[in-house]
Amino acid sequence: MTDNYIVKTVAGTCVGFSFILVGNAITQSFMTVPALLVDFPKPGTPDHTSRARLLGRQWPLCWTVGNQFFRPISTLGFLGYAYAGYAVWREYKEHVVAKGDWRLFAVAAIMHLTTIVHSAVNMQPLNDKLEALAGRTSEKDLGEAEGIARKWGSWNRLRIITPLIAGTLALVQLAQ
Repeated sequence: MTDNYIVKTVAGTCVGFSFILVGNAITQSFMTVPALLVDFPKPGTPDHTSRARLLGRQWPLCWTVGNQFFRPISTLGFLGYAYAGYAVWREYKEHVVAKGDWRLFAVAAIMHLTTIVHSAVNMQPLNDKLEALAGRTSEKDLGEAEGIARKWGSWNRLRIITPLIAGTLALVQLAQ
């Protein structure tokens, strides 16, 4: 690893970001979504429409924090890991003795980029569908409410894996 304290500080901060993202994704996938779906009525039963609409009203409270807090730290994590990788690569290029491998930071940056792209391409449409349950969707679409929420929880597991890999790789790099 480089002896540059700025690079170490940036990379260490990004490790913190990675594990904050992991914790949030675990909470959402294994606590929030299951809590919202406890005793969710089957489509066609008398309580289904009201519970599906309630899910639609509750959902913005669940993902607003993600958009306002976790999206920026994921982006900063990507930028920070990319910077750390570039700085260590530059030391190798200039033949400065460095004990680490810039490629670990590059992979960490790619993992954060994957999280960002996955969130925009796969998760945001599901967020929109869940929020629409509050009133802007047909009765037919309400029948899919539980399935959409379960799919969201399942897809969110990628947001556990990618920052976990990123943080672990960077932590290994920093420990050298």
